[in-house]
Amino acid sequence: MPAFFSSGTYTRKLFARMLVSSCLSQPHVVWEATWEYLTEDVLYKKRRETGRLDMNLTIEQIKNISLTEIENHLLSNGRSLKKWKLMPKPEDFGCYNGNRLIDDELKYVVEDQLKENETLMAMITDEQRRVYNQISDAVLNDSGGVFFLYGYGGTGKTFVYKALSSAIRSRGMIVLNTASSGIAALLLEGGRTAHFRFGIPIDIDEFSTCKKMEPGSDHAELVKAAKLIVWDEAPMMSRHYRTISYERRVVVDYKPVLRLFR
Repeated sequence: MPAFFSSGTYTRKLFARMLVSSCLSQPHVVWEATWEYLTEDVLYKKRRETGRLDMNLTIEQIKNISLTEIENHLLSNGRSLKKWKLMPKPEDFGCYNGNRLIDDELKYVVEDQLKENETLMAMITDEQRRVYNQISDAVLNDSGGVFFLYGYGGTGKTFVYKALSSAIRSRGMIVLNTASSGIAALLLEGGRTAHFRFGIPIDIDEFSTCKKMEPGSDHAELVKAAKLIVWDEAPMMSRHYRTISYERRVVVDYKPVLRLFR
């Protein structure tokens, strides 16, 4: 049982991940059986946040805070407690009318991103700097473009990704780091698989569509708001995938362009 060796924060994240991956057929039953484990650190965290060591919360307040955190995790992954009708909802459920996906991408601390960029730029090579300058100029001048770049293993592809991401995020702009595989996505800050980010079906043919990208959806609005899209390992995707050009967006991949159309 994770609660025996992990914090309540971790178990709430685990619960949300199990919901996203459809591991729970009756999540409301699991919630009722484990809510004490899922909420055990809520009071402690609130006392630390407020500096009031004598603070007390009711059980309902503690549950509400935990459910709100679980809902936020779900919203960050394109899900919501609305999907599970029998699951309890936080009290302010449905009051938020913004786009959680955009909000999450704007949470990066500008000062931290600027410091990271300064550190990376002190180590960048001349060849990497040429790539960095060309792409960053396209973003900052709002001229757009699609760039396909090539580099063998160990040539610093991830390094350039990080430099570009930190530079643009330090200006309060949105960068979407994506990759064709989950392992590659883990190497990028805020990285997601292309299947998740663009709603690409796992089993795909020439008639498939990206259902999450309907006009006006949170995912579509996030892509529209992005200033830079990084898609690593793009040639690994099926030949049925189509490259869609978004105005003023920049897609970066370190593979030969011809390999994308074989």
